Amino acid sequence: MFQVTRKADYAVRVLLELASRGEENCIPTQVIAEAADIPQPFLHKIARDLVTAGLVRTQAGPNGGLVLSKPTQNINLLQIFESVEGPICLNVCLHQPANCSREMICPAHSFWGKLQGMVINEMKSATLDKLLDDHVQKKDAVMIQ
Repeated sequence: MFQVTRKADYAVRVLLELASRGEENCIPTQVIAEAADIPQPFLHKIARDLVTAGLVRTQAGPNGGLVLSKPTQNINLLQIFESVEGPICLNVCLHQPANCSREMICPAHSFWGKLQGMVINEMKSATLDKLLDDHVQKKDAVMIQ
């Protein structure tokens, strides 16, 4: 089955939760865990990956927690996904072409490459600010009905 992992989904939830509370605000991990419905021990592991990728930073102390490292328009789903899962690779032949002797004769090879490029481009275009705007518009539409 081809699907986004729970870890990647949780990483997106963390960043969206931080973004929804303001780019400059430091949010305690307990608050994030509760609001995003993520087990706190798992959140700490994900937070480490997000810090390493430069997407969030930690702040120690009584008012500590996580804060975005970049403006929401500079963080996209591809960065978030790759920070916890590594590079996107729909088929091993795209990541390690030397390991596939069928590259030149495989009728699906160019399709996998094209599909991977489309997925990557869509994920790059999905920035946190756009995702939040879409969410607000949908909430407003539901409230009007």
